[in-house]
Amino acid sequence: MKDIYIILLSVLLGAVGQIAFKFGAVRIPDTGSLLVKMITAWPIFAGLGLYGVSTLLWIYALRTVELSYAYPLISLGYILVFIASFFLFHEAISLLRLGGLVLILTGIILVANS
Repeated sequence: MKDIYIILLSVLLGAVGQIAFKFGAVRIPDTGSLLVKMITAWPIFAGLGLYGVSTLLWIYALRTVELSYAYPLISLGYILVFIASFFLFHEAISLLRLGGLVLILTGIILVANS
């Protein structure tokens, strides 16, 4: 049971890493020196760090959890990023996207109950 929490933490850190990538990407200036670009892109480096920790947790969890069970749970990251994109970046949510999200969530529930 402990491993499910490790998987969920791994997925959460991966999703936050993606949000950090987006946050950094939209702030990279088109002009300026490489040093200025690197300083302003600190969220990208934070995202890489979060991805690294997420990967280590994922590997740790895979020691005891079946891959066919664990891997579909990564889809929770899509849901987290979807929600964060709406609230943080004010991205539009179409009915088609929302329908896809519902299908992903349904799949996660089915796998989690298997």
